[in-house]
Amino acid sequence: MSDKDIELLIELANAKLDKGVSEQEALNSFVNAGIMDNEGAYTEPYKELEEIA
Repeated sequence: MSDKDIELLIELANAKLDKGVSEQEALNSFVNAGIMDNEGAYTEPYKELEEIA
């Protein structure tokens, strides 16, 4: 995953939160996309996001 990809994911999360989306709704979006598990931990392909987020 490139730095640009990571930036875009962070921007997506912030945009959702800015629109009044709850933290649970944001988490659900990431779970549905396979980026996080139900506990809020990053899945294997996205583990490097932990260092940035």
